[in-house]
Amino acid sequence: MNLITLKENDLVQSMVMLKKERCLFVNLNKSLDKLLTSSKISDKYEIIFHKDLNLHDKAITCYIKENNIKVVVFEKTQLNQLSNKEVGELVNLRLLGIEIYDSENFYECVNKRIPIIKIQDNQYFSDEIFSLKRKRRLIFFKRSFDVLFSLVMFPFVFPLIILGCFLTKITSKGNMFYSQVRVGREGKEFKIYKIRTMENNDGGFTVKNDSRITPVGKFLRLSKIDELPQFYNILMGDMSLIGPRPEQPKYVEEYSKENPFFNLRHMIRPGVSGWAQIYMPKATPEENLKKLEYDLYYIKKYSWKLDFKILLKTVQIVFTMNSN
Repeated sequence: MNLITLKENDLVQSMVMLKKERCLFVNLNKSLDKLLTSSKISDKYEIIFHKDLNLHDKAITCYIKENNIKVVVFEKTQLNQLSNKEVGELVNLRLLGIEIYDSENFYECVNKRIPIIKIQDNQYFSDEIFSLKRKRRLIFFKRSFDVLFSLVMFPFVFPLIILGCFLTKITSKGNMFYSQVRVGREGKEFKIYKIRTMENNDGGFTVKNDSRITPVGKFLRLSKIDELPQFYNILMGDMSLIGPRPEQPKYVEEYSKENPFFNLRHMIRPGVSGWAQIYMPKATPEENLKKLEYDLYYIKKYSWKLDFKILLKTVQIVFTMNSN
């Protein structure tokens, strides 16, 4: 039986390998380590290196044909400085059905986050990060949707808030609500409101099996009922339904010193749920860089479609009570 199982496992692994597309990495430098440390790339592609490949040589087309390569990734600086002959070569590759990316766009497509490459301590590299823009027209409609959605949901949300407050009041001592100062759009501070889930919250990070969380608090957190008072924050204009999660001022100061790009999160209103939130619901401080990449990707790629996708995923998490 064990032998059969092993053979079946080998067969499954072989089938997975067969399904992977071959991806050729050409002359990558700064972004190479970043690309390789992303598990999603190695899960989806079989990576092949062709160091110092020169586009003046027609051998690249032969090489790609012979190795059945479907995707080619170049360093962006190469793509911006091409001769007519090199452009023609790339056009021929596209006619062959080869997908061609610069390294940063490839990273975004596969991982759904913006690459911020840590070169060394307190030094980061990201070519396009300052091209992030606030789409004013979309922001207006996003705000309108936030207000309308909050008003429509109020008859359903209010009874759940009352239930959560009642359960909190009869099972533990203290206030029913908990408020905390957070940093919002353009770095402005505001008070965020939640239903209290802890006996004593000193503002520190929640850890696994945190003894401060009450039994009722565990249920409120799993069901996300404790977050419902933030609809008030949405109506007040402090928050949006979807956006980067707001952080405490002390952590914003700390993370900004560690990574100068961190404050770019404050280009838009923070959200009750967000792109980083659904991908990394239990992110640790050590994962801040990865979480920031998701937040900046959301700002860059913001659309109604993306918000709707996040909203559906959030609803799924609420009804299954499974943040993972």
